[in-house]
Amino acid sequence: ISNVWAKKVLSDAESLTEDRIEEFLREFLKDFKEGSLESKGWPIIFSAYTASKAALNAYTRVLAKNHPNFLINCLCPGFVKTDINFNTGYLTVEEGAASVVRLALLPNDGPSGLFFVRSEVSPF
Repeated sequence: ISNVWAKKVLSDAESLTEDRIEEFLREFLKDFKEGSLESKGWPIIFSAYTASKAALNAYTRVLAKNHPNFLINCLCPGFVKTDINFNTGYLTVEEGAASVVRLALLPNDGPSGLFFVRSEVSPF
């Protein structure tokens, strides 16, 4: 997301809250309804999907901060062959599931509040 305001809101981990995420989503919806996504720096291809994933990633960090006794992460398993993409993905379901299982089996002192692309930590 290249919207400067949105990027700042979601990048400020210290002041990130559920309310700030809701503010981000309200702003996106306002700009969407006004037809001003492109001029305001929002993605125009898969815009709602992209904004929802950004909000989900941010919410992961909020939950991890608020619940330090739990390991809370989010994950992109990769482009997996499924019905939703008409089986055009390059990973099998088993390959996609492997990264999910890996996160589910993290040790108690494992990482929390992170975004993984398959098995690698990725920036939000």
